[in-house]
Amino acid sequence: MTGALPRVHLVTPAIVERTVARHGVTGILSAREGASYSAFPLERRRRDWLAGRVAAKRALRAALHERGERIPPYRAIEIWNEATGAPRFTVDRRPELDHRLNISIAHTDGAGLAAVGSTIDVGMVGVDIETTKPMSLAVIGRVLGARELAQLSAERVAPPPLVLWTAKEAAMKAANAVCTALRHVELSWNDTRCFAARIVGASATGLDIVVRHRTVGPYTIAVALCR
Repeated sequence: MTGALPRVHLVTPAIVERTVARHGVTGILSAREGASYSAFPLERRRRDWLAGRVAAKRALRAALHERGERIPPYRAIEIWNEATGAPRFTVDRRPELDHRLNISIAHTDGAGLAAVGSTIDVGMVGVDIETTKPMSLAVIGRVLGARELAQLSAERVAPPPLVLWTAKEAAMKAANAVCTALRHVELSWNDTRCFAARIVGASATGLDIVVRHRTVGPYTIAVALCR
């Protein structure tokens, strides 16, 4: 998942640890981000949040490098969240980047995943990551619709529940402007690595959402593009 945008970046706990050792937390986070980081009462929450920020800033730096643009220091990139929870970013002295590029962030068990997309060229991005482990059909069944259940029952080899969950999460994030619930994402598929998604609801008519799934080491990841 390298090359032209979207740029997807996975950081393991070891990568986060090395990045912190090299730059320090204060060298990675802006002052406002540092305040948010310190405000989390649980170490696990701070760890996961930081992993997501490291992944996002590395993805942004890599995307700019690939486009032949100046690479900003980590601290010059500030990531914040809209009221919906969707991440946004600003780069010191580069206000136009927030309009050209969009990001998505996910984290699990100290690992972070982020994607950067060109808003005009590829659309909005969405990502999800989970540590690969069994998930019961009862859990995923809460957010599946009738068509999805029918396709699952008709196939001998169906996507595992965790793959469906991450695909829905990624699609929901990519369609953040019109979707706020997993049950509103309806998936269809011809194989277990690529999904088409639609958002149930009249306001989402015409959206084209594609989700790709991969297993990377101990992680199940999904990346969605919404045009």
